[in-house]
Amino acid sequence: MTRQEALPLRCALVTFALAALVVQFVVVPRIAARAADAYPEVADLASPYVTVIGVAVAAFELALLAAWQLVSAAAADRSAQRRSTGWANIMAVSLGAMAVLFAGVFAHAGSVENIGGPAMLFGLLLFLALIPVAVALRNGVLGWLEALTSAAAAAGPEARRSGSVAGTARN
Repeated sequence: MTRQEALPLRCALVTFALAALVVQFVVVPRIAARAADAYPEVADLASPYVTVIGVAVAAFELALLAAWQLVSAAAADRSAQRRSTGWANIMAVSLGAMAVLFAGVFAHAGSVENIGGPAMLFGLLLFLALIPVAVALRNGVLGWLEALTSAAAAAGPEARRSGSVAGTARN
């Protein structure tokens, strides 16, 4: 991967990170405050739910950091297998933790507190389905990095500098 190919990925990661920060510190607390005002019978749930959702979004932000490190390693042709494996593991575990935390909120709201109706079941199922997706994403990233590394090694340093290795790694 060349630096020019990594730039759009980094821009997307920064955009996702900024959006996650806005959601974590602005959107979720405001929505919780409005819901607590509108439904005083469940106002006591606002603080714990905001806390758990904040931790879940922080786990997502950690996954974005891991993705940044993987893109950086690929762009700098430093994708040592051990280092890449570590960042891919961090990404998968943090996405899995995020999914479990959100699933817990949906399960508690729908089953214990009996609020939200069918939307809580759908949210629970959605985030439980994200767990195997995180594992598959980890395996896909590691396979992509391995193909990129082997293509760079086979092509040699001249082809790497000219950018012709990037097309080889995609095949």
